[in-house]
Amino acid sequence: MPLMSIIGCMEYEKEIARILAEDKTIEDIIVVDGSRSSELVSDLEHMGVKPRVLFPETIPPGLKKSKGFKVLVTLQDDNVYKSPQHLKNETCEKIKFYGPVSNGVLMYSTSCGELLKEEGIDFHNSKFILELLHEDDTNSSYLREKLDECLSSSTMKKSPLAENDSLELEEKHRVCYNRLKDMILMPKTNS
Repeated sequence: MPLMSIIGCMEYEKEIARILAEDKTIEDIIVVDGSRSSELVSDLEHMGVKPRVLFPETIPPGLKKSKGFKVLVTLQDDNVYKSPQHLKNETCEKIKFYGPVSNGVLMYSTSCGELLKEEGIDFHNSKFILELLHEDDTNSSYLREKLDECLSSSTMKKSPLAENDSLELEEKHRVCYNRLKDMILMPKTNS
């Protein structure tokens, strides 16, 4: 069964935890240990899910060929938000690292996905599926606001999302998550 990798911004950590905790088809959740992973692990455990925590260099090869649907989650560190260029470079490096070991990568961040689109970065020829929140799935000015927020402050200083925006965005990410999951669990056959 396949492996989905999720690269997410810390501001969406709770939404990621809720979406993963409600998906009963996941056999194994792997959280990549980093400076921001403890809150995600804690939230998942609070929701009754026991994730494995691994360092990037200890991720076993062949995860995408093992039995059962697995999800690997890595959260962006605060230092990636120094500038749009630094955010783009760090995000591309994570995609290049986790993409080849995964069947699909979900960018769980509207701002990072938007920045990659604006820069014309293309992973279409990769041997994995890259799923971004589509521009028509959400408001462009809202995306710009979220990117500006990510770049202007750490997650500690940002203002919380309004409840309606948060629920709407969580539902849009749930749709993207399920779309990618469907694509990697039921790949098209050449007939």
